[in-house]
Amino acid sequence: MSLVQSPKGWSREEVLNYDGIFFLKDIVKILGLDAAKVKRKAREIADSGGSPWERMGARKLWNHWVVRMRIFAPFYREHLVSKVKRPESEWDGNRLLHQRGLFYLTDVCKRIPFSAHQLRYQAKRRENPRREIGVFKDRELNTYLVDMEIFAPWINHIWEGRDQDQY
Repeated sequence: MSLVQSPKGWSREEVLNYDGIFFLKDIVKILGLDAAKVKRKAREIADSGGSPWERMGARKLWNHWVVRMRIFAPFYREHLVSKVKRPESEWDGNRLLHQRGLFYLTDVCKRIPFSAHQLRYQAKRRENPRREIGVFKDRELNTYLVDMEIFAPWINHIWEGRDQDQY
């Protein structure tokens, strides 16, 4: 096992499939991680009497957090991969509306002619906003998300100008 320093230019899968030890700071950007979340998970495991090095492959060594990828990769795939997608930079509003999954409201509003304020207001007015319009506040992330499978038909309905009095 070897210590890999600065894996610049590596893909996400190359990092996850490499059997070695990495500095956490070097893989945060590649894997799209929140370093604080990794450290918090390690502390939770330690506080419950477990070993973060054995259960998730991460530990603090002197002043640096290190990750043993053979153990960290499965933990990452199960617990740390974000359920929220980020739109590709070349996507416009129409292409985004044809996607599936959850997106951040702020990312969606950058590509459509509605503000986040307008959509949050619509969500607050409804009993079950996720089911009705696809815009909702996620308690765990403490931010508004868009469920594109529900939101896209609703927003297309609005764009066509049907039922304007309801909105």
